[in-house]
Amino acid sequence: MVETRKVQLTGGSTYIISLPKAWANEKDLKPGDTLTVTPRSDGTIVISSERDFEKKVNTKQLDLEGYDPNTIIRSLIGTYMAGYTMVELTDKKGIKPDIRSAIMKFTRMVIGPEIIEESEIRIILKDLIDPSEFSQRKGLRRMYLMVKKMHEDAIQSFEEGDTILAKDVIERDNDVDRLYWMITKHYNMLLSNPRLIDNLEITRERSLGYMLVSRAMERIGDHAVRIAKNAMILSDGFKEGLKQDIKKESELSMEILNCAAKSFFDEDLKKANESIDMREKLEKMNDKLMKTVKEERKVDVTPLSYTLESISRTGSYATDISEISINYIMSG
Repeated sequence: MVETRKVQLTGGSTYIISLPKAWANEKDLKPGDTLTVTPRSDGTIVISSERDFEKKVNTKQLDLEGYDPNTIIRSLIGTYMAGYTMVELTDKKGIKPDIRSAIMKFTRMVIGPEIIEESEIRIILKDLIDPSEFSQRKGLRRMYLMVKKMHEDAIQSFEEGDTILAKDVIERDNDVDRLYWMITKHYNMLLSNPRLIDNLEITRERSLGYMLVSRAMERIGDHAVRIAKNAMILSDGFKEGLKQDIKKESELSMEILNCAAKSFFDEDLKKANESIDMREKLEKMNDKLMKTVKEERKVDVTPLSYTLESISRTGSYATDISEISINYIMSG
């Protein structure tokens, strides 16, 4: 609900407006409390309660009773991506060894959080990374290079039957996930603390773009893993010609991704449209190869079909990036 206020002049030089009563009550404001007033580069001013930010945004408390190791890891990833910088985990009956191990595993899965206090019934995690030390742009560019190489190596493992390379691709996905979670967390922190927008010299819209594109990159990494896993179970009996045709489709999918990435990082409208236009060619190539795959030995049909599907989905996520680029460029 939008409320309007008239600007009043007091003391001959000070401009004042009243605060909405409902908002003041919700924040439990009292006379003498301090508010943060943040002028922003887009001409707006953000008014926030410092106490409210510290209490509700920075710290999260979790009662571990009833949690299992998988649940606690998922919950911790959720609090991390939501932008919490401190998490207090307690269990009045004592934290079980498997839960303690899961919490330790979480700290190795993400960037920043470390255990700063530990007892039988309580563990406190604190994010030691300063937001100003992390650039979403650099993190996303790193993601792009990683998923591109993962896809190329997955296809190489498919061509050569190299299970060692396939396993390496699968392991690299953890690093992609770490960057995706970090970029998403960064965006949510900007939403919770508007002061960071000017400190980091980034707009909320651009930060949202980084987060959306990182999601697409993470999915591309997942499909590289899927290709690698299927490469490990394929026999070496299918046609060499089919292998080369699948490689060509992969190269087209990577061309779309490269074009999409350039469109986003350089705000290049031409490249964005080129990427999207190539999608139709990829779909036709994929449809043709799907029919060919059905003629292979039954044992190979499923892994080959999954491989083709993943190559196609990679191209689709790449065009999603181009569409995000177009939306951002046209809104500027």
